[in-house]
Amino acid sequence: MTLIVIFKGDIPQKWAQLKIEGLEVVSAKNGVPDIRGKFAVVVGDKELAEKLGVGFLTEEEAEEFFNFLVSYAS
Repeated sequence: MTLIVIFKGDIPQKWAQLKIEGLEVVSAKNGVPDIRGKFAVVVGDKELAEKLGVGFLTEEEAEEFFNFLVSYAS
């Protein structure tokens, strides 16, 4: 299964450098990619998450999740 983490603006550099199988990190600046059949969360834009019908993370929650992913990948 694929997890897509969607940022409203630019992708933070540390997220862009995170290489984990099944994880896609994208920006919604130029449109949202196809998310059908994938688990998706939007960071920092609850309205966009509701519009897409996907999960939502605050910036703080995304930071905690990032730290978890880094420790998991180690």
